[in-house]
Amino acid sequence: MGVREVTRHTSKVIHRAAAGETVLITEHDRPIAMLVPLPTTGDPAVDTLIREGKLTPASNPGGLAALQAIMPAPASDSSDTAETVSELREDRL
Repeated sequence: MGVREVTRHTSKVIHRAAAGETVLITEHDRPIAMLVPLPTTGDPAVDTLIREGKLTPASNPGGLAALQAIMPAPASDSSDTAETVSELREDRL
């Protein structure tokens, strides 16, 4: 869809994207932009908040799955957490 048509029918183009259509915007027959629908999370309550602008989706490109894949490293010894924090703070003195 050409830029001129997008500017003439902006609300219609936006409604098409909101309905799930990806709109390719061109200028002199060259693609310059895409208007895409918001991705869904699978949770209707979250999707509604995002659509209403009350919630901003996480910027993590891997999404929740990438965060869940992070495994904490096992402790190499049986030291007490308080001792470790004290040792780290001593380095700053």
